[in-house]
Amino acid sequence: MSSSSESTVTTVEEKTTKKRYWLRWLKYLLLSAICNGAVWVLALTYLKKTPLTFTSELIIHVAGGSPGVSVNLPSIGQANTSSGTSFGSHSDPRENYKLMATSETVLETAAESLEIPTSKFGKPNVELINNTTLLLVEVNAQDAKVAESKAWALYQSLYRRLNVLRSQEQEERDKAVQQVLEDTRVKLTDAQNKLSNYKLRSGFNSSDQIKDLIGNMGKLQAKLIEAIAQYRQTNDSLQQLVSTLRLSPQKAADALVLQTDQEFQKILIEYTDATTILTNLLPNRGPNYPDVVEARQKQQASLQALLQRGQKLLGIPVEQLSLERLILDNSNGSGVKRGDLFVQLVKTNAELKGLEGQIAALKQQINNLKTELNVLTAKESIHDNLDRDLQIAQAVFASTLTKIDLSKGDPFASFPMIQIIEEPTLPEKPSAPKPKLVLAGAFVGSLFVTAGLTLLWWREPLLQISKQIVKKAIE
Repeated sequence: MSSSSESTVTTVEEKTTKKRYWLRWLKYLLLSAICNGAVWVLALTYLKKTPLTFTSELIIHVAGGSPGVSVNLPSIGQANTSSGTSFGSHSDPRENYKLMATSETVLETAAESLEIPTSKFGKPNVELINNTTLLLVEVNAQDAKVAESKAWALYQSLYRRLNVLRSQEQEERDKAVQQVLEDTRVKLTDAQNKLSNYKLRSGFNSSDQIKDLIGNMGKLQAKLIEAIAQYRQTNDSLQQLVSTLRLSPQKAADALVLQTDQEFQKILIEYTDATTILTNLLPNRGPNYPDVVEARQKQQASLQALLQRGQKLLGIPVEQLSLERLILDNSNGSGVKRGDLFVQLVKTNAELKGLEGQIAALKQQINNLKTELNVLTAKESIHDNLDRDLQIAQAVFASTLTKIDLSKGDPFASFPMIQIIEEPTLPEKPSAPKPKLVLAGAFVGSLFVTAGLTLLWWREPLLQISKQIVKKAIE
């Protein structure tokens, strides 16, 4: 009994196990069909319901900064300006252009040009191409020609926006530099007025005045040296004549005055004749002899007349001894030679006096020029300071003005120029949806669903195997 009942129970259990097995198979097959069907239904629905999308592409080149400019201003200075971009080595202007291309302002302008709402224009996709200066812009539309038109409209809107920003930047810069330019102009005018007023007040115009003055001093000093040398030579000649004649130049001049007076010479002749007669009579006659007395009286009278005439001519009392030294006897040749020496002595003395006056005058002129030179040197120092201030003001003004002009010549400093490398394309095929990619995704999804269900199917055997492995590891 027991064996038959056990066999019956075993049979019932086997039937139950088989029934559960087939139910489980049925359940997993149904779940697999539902999941895979859902994946493929979604994929096919997406391909059927999603409208076609066409993508127009254009490539934009962002120009780099141009080299700096250096301008030399002769006799004034140098002006330097840099026309490069304001971006550093770690920044990229393309990032700014990427943001601008997707900004509301640019998109609104592009949409208005096409007479469509901004919401329908969409947002373009902008990518930076690595290691280049290029931007890849992608614009989507449901029609190929519309996509191309939108790409052109986006580029033109971006281009106009950049021009507006450049103009605004230039205006702001002009406002900022105008004040600087006005300040430098005021300083330049002030420096010019100060220099002009000082020239008018001081009479000093340029350093040429000092050069001319120094040149004149050099000429006067050369003349002074020459005059001193001539003075020494003339003085030596004069001293030699004085030593030879044993007579001062003034006495020689007095002798010449007496020699040129006819009345004095007439009296001198009478005195000479009386002296000659007296000299001839004395050896043969006594001193009281009437002829001797008469000759002596004539001699004395003539001598007295000579002394009186000489005092009248010379203006000073004349003694007999000095008068005899002043008398030039022309009766023989020695008198003529002595007279020539007297004349030479007087001329030499006069020449020496003239040289003394010339030397004194030259020294006075040199001293005056030295005084004037000191004054002009002080004036030159002030003039040079004012002139240097003027040159600095001119250099600053010219440099500022040049920088302003040069900065106007390059409006691409902050916003580099853009150029189209590849014009917007007219797409021949839609970019979305892509059937092959969707079907491949659905296929991969089915694989994942099947794999997942397979793992669920084998979970109990896998759990048992894992428990056995753990149990063996513990033992």
